[in-house]
Amino acid sequence: MGFEYKIKADFTSRQLQEITDLLEGNPYFEKKYNFQGKENRQFRHPENKDQMPNLIVVFEIDGIYVCQFGTSYLWTWLEVLKTYLDSNEISYSIIDYQE
Repeated sequence: MGFEYKIKADFTSRQLQEITDLLEGNPYFEKKYNFQGKENRQFRHPENKDQMPNLIVVFEIDGIYVCQFGTSYLWTWLEVLKTYLDSNEISYSIIDYQE
């Protein structure tokens, strides 16, 4: 398993669309797919030839679930998301499922 987090926030539909656009514009964005009724976005670094991606992001009712497979740092490959949250002064909290 990877390192699992949740970015808890009350996003508007506009914010979710903007975040979706930012994430899918990420050069490491690989594909979008449905799994267990949730839309997943998968990210892979070009040097990663393994079966597991580097990162999976899932939009949930109460925030954004993140699973990092290559690093324990939440914001790796998600710097643009953190910048968006901070610059738009969106209040959020982080749940670290490892703790």
